[in-house]
Amino acid sequence: MINACKRLAKRVLPSFVVESVRSAWFGPSHHSVLEYAPQGWRTVLASGSGNGWDTAGMVAVEEARWKAFVKNCEGTGPLGFSHEYHNPGLVRDVAFHNVHLSYAYTLALAARQKSAISVLDWGGGLGHYYLMAKAVLPGLAVEFHCKEVPLMVATGRRLNPEVHWHIDERCLDRTYDVIMINGSLQYMQDWADLLRRIAPAVGGYLFLTRLPVVDRTPSFVSIQRVEGTELLHQQLNQQEVLDVVRGTGLQMVREFVVGDRPFIKNAPEQCELRGWLFKRQGV
Repeated sequence: MINACKRLAKRVLPSFVVESVRSAWFGPSHHSVLEYAPQGWRTVLASGSGNGWDTAGMVAVEEARWKAFVKNCEGTGPLGFSHEYHNPGLVRDVAFHNVHLSYAYTLALAARQKSAISVLDWGGGLGHYYLMAKAVLPGLAVEFHCKEVPLMVATGRRLNPEVHWHIDERCLDRTYDVIMINGSLQYMQDWADLLRRIAPAVGGYLFLTRLPVVDRTPSFVSIQRVEGTELLHQQLNQQEVLDVVRGTGLQMVREFVVGDRPFIKNAPEQCELRGWLFKRQGV
């Protein structure tokens, strides 16, 4: 049955859609698999999965894809690629493209009448979006900061030394023109408190994106199986998120379409990845 579906997809769908479908339905075992966790944050994960992203295996995967990401940022090719995806040759994925162009729009707003801006990427991997910033706005000087787990920071300092690296929240002792939370808020159990702590450091714009949200049900937790480990993360009720951000005094500028709808086994509601741009009053 699966082989028949593959053959049908290849005949009737564009190649980039087939690639996305293959990742969600037919992907090899190292791809993410999502499953509803009715016990929430009390869920017991598989042995060895307690450190989340701060593991040697996770960092090794990111490092192995680094050179391909650097190459994809160069030249005039499309921006529909991602360091989180196993195939670096995929450069026309609509969801990845949407996130990158939304990021470029955010930087352009923040850089109006400026020759330099500061950016904090909360949970920014190896500082990939520093390279993306240079690719989309090559004439702009970007003071780029990245908050990450210790093992990722150690590798990031070696591969991407122009970035300012942080392993704790002392990076919030100052303000930034842009703070980006890209695909990381959902891994924080206390996400609302985190947003409230981050908000005072937003000197200009908060770019919140690739957040899995639901509309009809309360927020819930799922298990993510990726790269041989298990992680817990949340599908957040969109209205809850927007209410928390508004409560910090930040104003919405625009909602962004991401375009991903990852399937979660047994979930009370399927999620959609979405993004928003908020700004400090007076900006």
